[in-house]
Amino acid sequence: MRQLLVLVFAIPLSALACDAVTETTIQQVDLEAERTALMEKDRKLSELYTTGESPLDTFFASFADDGRVLAPSMPMVEGWEASRAVFTELEELPGYSLEYSPQMAEIGGAADLGYTIGTYHMTVPDSDGRLSEIEGKYMTIWRRQPDGKWKVAVDMFNADGPPVPVNK
Repeated sequence: MRQLLVLVFAIPLSALACDAVTETTIQQVDLEAERTALMEKDRKLSELYTTGESPLDTFFASFADDGRVLAPSMPMVEGWEASRAVFTELEELPGYSLEYSPQMAEIGGAADLGYTIGTYHMTVPDSDGRLSEIEGKYMTIWRRQPDGKWKVAVDMFNADGPPVPVNK
């Protein structure tokens, strides 16, 4: 009987202790510093994508092996290679260009997931080969890797409206 009473009190107490350890661990994470770091990572990636010699290599160095792309007017793709193929196809379009700008970042309480939101300006050829501009927004979900680095888990973007012909 005494052993049963010990178990009756020990189990709830150990659960409370686990909650206290979890809360302490979460509270020790500096979420503001993590948010700032994630925002800076997306800003730097944006800059390198626009000005670098190899934009896809730059972007996909930060892409998780099981990452997903949710692009407009096409099915979701999953995995590093399939995701890269979406952007490769875009980059091969004559006149294609992309500039994007992160606007905000947020980090979850355990600092293992975060997201960035921003805007983009894309130039692509229309079906007749004339260049059109697209203004839009994006959201990128980042997942912390076992080595502590942030990698893209999901990249999603969509246009604010229809493409507008470039006047040239």
